[in-house]
Amino acid sequence: MRLAIGSERHGRAHVVQPVGELDLTTAPQFEHELKRVEATDAEEIVVDLSRLQSIDYVGLNILVRAAARSSRRGGGLKLVRGPDPVHRRFQSTGLESHLPFAD
Repeated sequence: MRLAIGSERHGRAHVVQPVGELDLTTAPQFEHELKRVEATDAEEIVVDLSRLQSIDYVGLNILVRAAARSSRRGGGLKLVRGPDPVHRRFQSTGLESHLPFAD
C-alpha cells in the first residue's frame, strides 16, 4: 500500500494523517477524505504530515486548495510539518509561508 490515511475525530477537531506517498496516483484518495471531513461539523481540521514519506506537486496542490476552502469558511485548517524531505518540498516551492502550518 502506497498511502494509508488515518482519520479520527477528537472533540471539535478532526485529524487526518496520510502515511506513505502522496502523489498523482494516491492523491484522489487523500482529497476524497479531506472533502469528506470538511463536510462534517468539525471546527478544526488538522492534517498531520509527520508520517508522510514523499509528496509531489499534486499533493501540494490538494493542500493549497484545502487551505483556500478553509479560508473561505473562516479558517480551521492546520498542517503539522512532515519529515525534512517532505517539508523541504514546501520550502522549495515557497508554499511554507502561504499554508497554515502549526508551530
